[in-house]
Amino acid sequence: MEEAVLAAFEQISVSPFTRTASNADQTVRVGLATRLDADRERLAQLDDDHYDGLIDKTMWMRQRARIAERIEQTRREYTAATPDQAGPGIDVTTVAAEWPGRTPLWQYQAASLILEAVLVHALPDGMNGATPARRRNETVEAFHLRRTAYRAEILAQRVEFIWRA
Repeated sequence: MEEAVLAAFEQISVSPFTRTASNADQTVRVGLATRLDADRERLAQLDDDHYDGLIDKTMWMRQRARIAERIEQTRREYTAATPDQAGPGIDVTTVAAEWPGRTPLWQYQAASLILEAVLVHALPDGMNGATPARRRNETVEAFHLRRTAYRAEILAQRVEFIWRA
């Protein structure tokens, strides 16, 4: 996946694009993320209370539905407050060169600029996912080449990239 994303960035030859988020937008998103974390913690505590017998099933279900609804609403607000193209300070013309020295979060944000989704499909009929065994009288180098080719063939058939327009 990383190779495909970097290859796509290497082909970009547009003027540098940089996106900076305002401090107000960041403050709103931080507040929403904090609220989301707190609600998730409440949900986990509620589950623990029910498991420990401190609350009955009726109370647990009612409270769980309320908290889950609040989490979903907060997630919608967070998504609405997030810019369409996340990645403050990302210059798409230099991503490939900067990639190795950056954090996983930055890499995720950069990849999100051009990649919408990665779909992993089931194994095609007639293929099993097991690594092929080394054949008798096969050199280690030949085995590694054959194994690499087999894995590449499986990946080519199973993995689908959905690129942003």
